[in-house]
Amino acid sequence: MRVRKAGAWNGVAAGAGYRPMPTPTPSSPVIVYWRPGCGYCARLRHGLRRSGLVTTEVNIWDHPEAAATVRRIAGGNETVPTVVVGEIGLINPTVSKVLEAVAAVAPEHLAGVEPAAGTGRGSAPLRWAVVGSLIVASFSVDALGHPGLSWALDGVALVTFLVLRFGFR
Repeated sequence: MRVRKAGAWNGVAAGAGYRPMPTPTPSSPVIVYWRPGCGYCARLRHGLRRSGLVTTEVNIWDHPEAAATVRRIAGGNETVPTVVVGEIGLINPTVSKVLEAVAAVAPEHLAGVEPAAGTGRGSAPLRWAVVGSLIVASFSVDALGHPGLSWALDGVALVTFLVLRFGFR
């Protein structure tokens, strides 16, 4: 667990040992503020990379001024991921929301970027419904005395989940 002390972070004096904070470049108007160990951050960063959007990623634990920026955007909290697109601040957005903001602020940066189909939070319930239905069918077939078919349905449920979760890229 990391403890925040007055004037220090992880036992390092304020300002000592920190790298300069990256700034947005003309090729990357999108700044993604993240921290290690954050699953939401990992999911968003992975989705943005898959889409092909060029971003500047800033670890708020390495850059105190980045943490201050996140607190200003998130009402005093260090909620990550926080994304800044131009003057727009987004707190824990989906890939689709980031791409919408880029389209509004800097549409020229969307050249070669793929739409974020299936990367939003709305796809999870459908994924579980499909896989759950296959598992229920497997139990039903097993109860009717067809264990071989039940095993086959279990395999189909597993493959379906993996395809829906990770896709083929």
